[in-house]
Amino acid sequence: MKKNLIYISAIIVLAVIVFFVVRYFVTKDPLDVDVSDIDITVKTERFDIELQQVNQGDPYQNITELEKKYTEFFEIYNYEIIGIGGTDNSSYLVYLQTFLNDYSVSQATKMVSEQYKDMSKIDAELTDGFKHLKYYFPDAKIPRIVTFVAGFNHSVVYTGNFIGIGLDKYLGSECELYTMLDIPDYSRLEMTPEQISIDVMTAYAESEYPFQPDTETLLEFMIYNGRKLYFLDAMFPEFSEARKNKYTEDQLRFCIQFERDMWTSLIENKLLFVTEYLTVRKFIESAPFTSQFGPDSPPRTANWLGLQIVRSYMENNKVSLEELMKETDYQKILNLSEYDPKYN
Repeated sequence: MKKNLIYISAIIVLAVIVFFVVRYFVTKDPLDVDVSDIDITVKTERFDIELQQVNQGDPYQNITELEKKYTEFFEIYNYEIIGIGGTDNSSYLVYLQTFLNDYSVSQATKMVSEQYKDMSKIDAELTDGFKHLKYYFPDAKIPRIVTFVAGFNHSVVYTGNFIGIGLDKYLGSECELYTMLDIPDYSRLEMTPEQISIDVMTAYAESEYPFQPDTETLLEFMIYNGRKLYFLDAMFPEFSEARKNKYTEDQLRFCIQFERDMWTSLIENKLLFVTEYLTVRKFIESAPFTSQFGPDSPPRTANWLGLQIVRSYMENNKVSLEELMKETDYQKILNLSEYDPKYN
């Protein structure tokens, strides 16, 4: 009798252990991976500071050294970002000083210098993001990260070997310069230091895996943008969903609460396959809200729905992140996703 009780107790203990082991592996977030052994350290290079110091000493020599140090980024900065042309122009230094001495640029540079004395927090976030990138894409080349000031016209620039961060686009939603420039409130909410690492990895995804639609329907845009958001899930699994979507918590709650209603509205109003971009942009671009869903809704709701479709696709199919990012048949992703949102 005693042996039978011991035997039964052992079976019960074993069953409990098996239950919790199975439950752990079934419910464990597949994107919660260990990257501690990946040897990557991101250190931002302060091109913005070095450019400000060009007149300390021989400006011609300093520019030559900057050009040699920053190679393709230096060229893109001059030709495309601030549009003053190359160093082969005899008036280059005059044009550069005119740009640097512009009131809004000089004020932005001052604010950047004050707010971004220490880049260690951003470096740590980017290090973690690129460690995850290497985990999923072992052959990926990690670009150099440089900072710049460009007169509020560029946030992040990806050149292949460099990713440039326009720090004057991340001075915080309360920045008085943004008010002077009449930048809308909804845009200023996204111009914060917390968005830098998000925008850097988004720029990487957009450049390495560009949009390749058949007909540029709303559905194609929303799944492509949802795929980028899923990529951010993989790169920054510890970031909140609100942060990765550039939402407030209230805006995220709206999406969760009305997910079924929004999806039904798109279907019933035959909007999934619309190609007229003025209509499409209402659902995928920044705005005060999504007009189709009322003034209490957040912007870019179609992108959030696209993320839910992609998540469902990844849950119901044995697909790697790399295979997902290479997939350009967006209708296939929807068909295989088995997406069927419930009322919340």
